Amino acid sequence: MQSIPEFINAALPAVRGLMPYEPGKPIDALQRELGISDIIKLASNESPVGPAPGVQRVLESGFDDLSLYPDGSGHVLKDALSAHLDVTPAHITLGNGSNDLLNLVAQAFLGPGRNAVMSAHAFAIYT
Repeated sequence: MQSIPEFINAALPAVRGLMPYEPGKPIDALQRELGISDIIKLASNESPVGPAPGVQRVLESGFDDLSLYPDGSGHVLKDALSAHLDVTPAHITLGNGSNDLLNLVAQAFLGPGRNAVMSAHAFAIYT
C-alpha cells in the first residue's frame, strides 16, 4: 500500500483534499469479469470507434520523425496561417493553449509599475 508523501502536508488544505480521478476498470477486466466480449467504454473521453482514417494516416506519417524535436518556431504552421489570414508570420504567435499565450503576453508586457485588468469570472489559473 502506498503511503502519502510527507511533503503533501505542506500543501494548501484544498490541495490536500483533492481526490484522484479513477477511470474505472479496463475493458479486458470487464470482459473477464462479466463473461461478455462486446463492451464499449465511454468514460474518460474515450471513443469506441477510434480516430478517423485521415487522422490515423497523418499520425502514422509522422513516425519517421519521432527521433527529432519538432520545429519550436512553428515555421510551417505560421507560413500557412499567414497566407490564410493575409498577415506576415511576424504577426502570429503560437503557444500550447490559451493559458500559455496569456502567460507569454503577461511576461512580455507586465512588470513592476504596469497593470492589467481582467474579469473576475475567468478560469481559475488566471485569477
